[in-house]
Amino acid sequence: MNWFAAEHRLLVTHGVAAALALTVVGGLLPLHIRLAWRIRRNLWSGAFTLIIMGLLGLSGWFLYYGDEEWREITRWLHIAVGLLSCAVVPFHVWMGRRRSAKQQAPQALPTQVGKESLATNCAP
Repeated sequence: MNWFAAEHRLLVTHGVAAALALTVVGGLLPLHIRLAWRIRRNLWSGAFTLIIMGLLGLSGWFLYYGDEEWREITRWLHIAVGLLSCAVVPFHVWMGRRRSAKQQAPQALPTQVGKESLATNCAP
């Protein structure tokens, strides 16, 4: 297999992955992102992740439709932001899971109480 064929396959795979990623991010906007914004959870990591995804989409669009004289700069910007996204997205997920785990930590169980005490407290 020559390099041109491999490069073509990689670019096609990259394009399909980009379309899927944009679909996922678009699907997250109405529920996940909106809810997190309202309850003020993971705002800075979420906003940074959204900015990175927006820059990836925008730089990809400029690579495809942009002016030739900006292509080399746009290409390197797209590569840099893409590599950065490989750290930013997992970091955002980790931060969210860490915070959820802290909030859902099991509460201390009450000390043993007598059966009659439970019956009176649970009666309708």
